[in-house]
This record gives sequence, structure tokens and C-alpha cells, in this order.
Amino acid sequence: MTETETSSGPIILACAAADDTRERLAAELQSRYSASYRILSSSSAAESAELLRRAAADGHAVALVLSDDLTEDENEGTIFDVARRLFPDVRRGLVVRWGSWVDPDVAQAIFSAMTRTLIDYYVVQPRHTPDEYFHRMVTEFLLEWERAAGDHSPDAIVLGRDGLPRVHEIRRFLSRAGIRFRYAAPGSALAEGTAEETGLPASDAPAVRLADGRLLVDPANAELADAVGLTTTLPSHTVDLTIIGAGPGGLAAAVYAASEGLDTLVLERESIGGQAGSSSLIRNYLGFSRGVSGAELSERAYQQAWVFGARFGHTREVVGMEVDDDGFVLHVAPGDTVRARAVVLATGVSYRRLAIPGLDPWVGSAVFYGASAVEAKAQTGRIVHVVGGGNSAGQAALHLARYAASVSLIVRSPNLAASMSAYLIDELSAAGVAVLTETKVVGGGGTGDRLDHLVLRHRGTGEETTVPSHALFITIGAAPHTGWLPDAVLRDDWGFVWTGSDVVLEGGRRAWSHERAPGSLEASVPGFFAIGDVRRGSVKRVASAVGEGSVVISSVHAFLAEQSAEKG
Repeated sequence: MTETETSSGPIILACAAADDTRERLAAELQSRYSASYRILSSSSAAESAELLRRAAADGHAVALVLSDDLTEDENEGTIFDVARRLFPDVRRGLVVRWGSWVDPDVAQAIFSAMTRTLIDYYVVQPRHTPDEYFHRMVTEFLLEWERAAGDHSPDAIVLGRDGLPRVHEIRRFLSRAGIRFRYAAPGSALAEGTAEETGLPASDAPAVRLADGRLLVDPANAELADAVGLTTTLPSHTVDLTIIGAGPGGLAAAVYAASEGLDTLVLERESIGGQAGSSSLIRNYLGFSRGVSGAELSERAYQQAWVFGARFGHTREVVGMEVDDDGFVLHVAPGDTVRARAVVLATGVSYRRLAIPGLDPWVGSAVFYGASAVEAKAQTGRIVHVVGGGNSAGQAALHLARYAASVSLIVRSPNLAASMSAYLIDELSAAGVAVLTETKVVGGGGTGDRLDHLVLRHRGTGEETTVPSHALFITIGAAPHTGWLPDAVLRDDWGFVWTGSDVVLEGGRRAWSHERAPGSLEASVPGFFAIGDVRRGSVKRVASAVGEGSVVISSVHAFLAEQSAEKG
């Protein structure tokens, strides 16, 4: 074993049996990272496992493990298994030689290791110094680790009792906004030190201490957004286009609209990213070979739209709409209005609430609708259940399996094949996630602010079983938030917006009395468009919403040109 003496920071471990491979890895890592990280190297999986156990016992953090060894110990598995058990946030890369992937055995080893979630990706060993391709992979791993670990150089400290729903909401909001924070539980050294520095009286109420010293006590989301630099102010002039919702579809529309010169405003009532923003890893999104978290994808899209000139109104909810000769008047809580020449609705859907009163006391503290990555770490060592059979449920269960003692997926259908991508089904099996088919949650309970059990019912036999559970994540149903729309916007019985030719088919000439046909994404009000999950008949996939968001802008241009021509 060798290590540098220049840093006591988080550990990067390189493991390779061949001297030349190990020495090249260690030298390249030391030359670039030794000022901030402690670089260790070893010649065997057994030696590496011992180093990891020692690091865990001493309270050291391990950020990255690189190894070319997939040998499985009878009791402990591979070195990557050991690393993940001891350090759930660690990033793991399988080291391969350049070009070795043409060997079918090497390629299959990579595929298998990915499917079994042994590794996050493969890394080509450095071939020269400096090898920037190698360093790009390493720095991406380290950035992912820092985001997941969340304990290093935080921008904020969140205080408050863990059982309070508002404490969870604040943590989720900051995480989705890309703000690094640490949570300080009451009684912890960090909480007591922060309280002493700020003069904060002892309380379970949530508070946020920012890096610049400001203290926010029980802040509303709008106050929190302003404090961390997210704009909430609205323009006083008429904009070309207002996009309601900043999920993947809305962000794509913002990028294309702003880049093509439209004065664009995006309004988002909660966090950037929508439902997709809570996904821990989207593996099959085009262009991201290792996958991308929903939060990172959303953050990149937000920055892209912003640099093109799109403006954002964060934490601003649209509660009503009127149409007049000059376009659209949007009523925005708590009492503002926005005027727009055209509107794109991209509000997506919300998960449906389970009608189980016995679970109500724990909503927000142990029962969650959706599964944000920030909640996963809090489940370390706990028994967790996830309700749902779609990709969102699978991604949530897979991420929770990093931390929880056990994860069970509760599914109403006989199997997952019809509702979940095959790669996710394989990864769930490899991660040891139990799948309870033809099952539903019918009850639950606990003591204080802690859930301790669920009652499950088999749909076929009717048999009920009480199982221990400390947290429940619900990812089922799709409820569009469209009740605030005027009657002129035609919707189906569930609230989804009809668009294109369906407007005439469903509503007849009363719904569309104009000479031209509605655009493919245009609703029953000219100039009002719907994209993504909120649209009737849409494909419920991130890539589909992004596609609709980019395509709709050509229709917006056509409508605005038509309006300009009519007004001379």
C-alpha cells in the first residue's frame, strides 16, 4: 500500500495488481488531486478492503474507488461491494485498458458490472501525463460524490427536528435548487454551535443559516429562493411567451424560445425540474452514457435557458388565466399579474394521494409523495417501501437501496415488464430490492413522529400482512394541476388538456370555431399550448416532454406571426 502525505482529505483509492497499472494510476491521481484528497493505492482487493474498513473505523470519507479487479470474495463480494457497503455515496470505476472493450469478455464484464450496480462506470487507465480524458472522468466522479455526500463546504446549514415536514421540504427545496447544505439535528454539535453563533433560541422550528451569516427562521419558499439568488420578481411589460412549469418540457421550450429571440418568462411554483428533477439517475437519456440525475439535467437546462435570456419567476404559482384581445392575463399568487402574447402549459402531473387516513400523520416526515434524492440518505439503516411500478418508482428504489437496510417495491400488477424499463428491472434484482406484486398498502401506523409499520393486502387472495416499515415513498398516479384554467381550455374528465386535432374531435366546432386547424400542441384557445405530461395522450417520458418543448416553439412563432399580421 502507498499513499501521499500531502492531504488528510477524502480518500481516492486505486487498486490494481499489475505494477505498471497501479503506479500509473497513483502517479496521475497524485499529480492532480493530492492537495485536496488522500491518494491510496493497493495491489489486491483484499488489501483494498482492509484499507476501506480502516478508513470507516477512523471516520474518514472515501470519495472514489478505481480498480481493475472484479474478483469476488466468498463473504464480501468484490472490492466495489465492500466500498458501497461502508460508504454509500462512494463513486466506483472499473479500470480498463484502452481498446480492451473489443474483447467480448471485457465488454460483458462491463455490462454485467453496470447491471449489477457494482460500478458507476468504467474508466480508461491513463496512457500519458497529463491524460485529460482520464481526469475528466475522475472529476465527474468527484463532483457527483460531493453532491451526494453534501457535507463538504456547504452553502447553508438546515436546523430543525427531523420529524417536522417543513424541515424535509426545506432540505428538498435546497437540494433541487443546487444549493449544498448540511442538516444539523437538534442536540448535535453543529446545531448547538450554530445556535450559539447566531443567538437562535432552542427550538424544533426549522431555520437556515447561510454561508454569508444570514439566519432565516422558518422561511417560506419565496424567501428562501430570494436568499439563495433565485429571482421571484415578475416583469411589468407584456412578454412574448410565458411558460408555466419548469420541468424538462418547460425548460426545453425556454431554451428554444429564448435562443430564437422571444421575450420569454418561465413561472415555476415549486422547484426547477418537476417530477423528473427528483429522479436519482436517468440511465437512458440520450447523450449521458453514465446516466444523469434529474437534478443535474434540470440545472443544466436551467442554466442553458438563462444564458439565452429566459427569465424565471421561482416559487410563483399561476392561479388563474383570462384571455382578451391583447393576449393572456395570468394571475400569479399572492396577487400579481403577468401579460403574455402566448402561453405554453408545461405543469406536468402530481402523484395521487393514497386514501389511507392512518398514514396522514406521517406525510412529509415518513410518508413522501415522490422520492427526492435528499430523502434517501436519511433512510440509512431503515426499512423502506416504495409504491409504484413505473420507472420513477424503480429509480427511487434503486437509489434508496444505497442507504436503507432493505427496500421493497409494492406493485399492483402481476409483474413489472409492462410498466418499467428492462434495465431497471435487472438492476433492482441485482441490488436486492424485493418486489411485492399484486399488493397494495391499506394501512399503517407508528408512535410519535415515527412510522413503524404498514399493512399490506394481496389483491388476489385478500390476505393482509403487517410489515415493519420506517418510510414509504409513493410514486403512483398522475393528477394534472389544471383546475385553475378557464372553461375555454378543453380538458378530459381527469383534467388533461386536449390538443391538436383532438380538440375538434372531442369538442366540435364549439371548442374550435376558427378557420385554421389547431396546431398539433395547441389547445382549444388559440395561442395556448400544452406539452408534456399535462397534455392528453402524451408519452410519459422525459425525452418525450423535451421533444415537445422544442417542437412547440415553431407553433408559437406561427401564432405570433399570425397575430401580428391580423393587427397590421
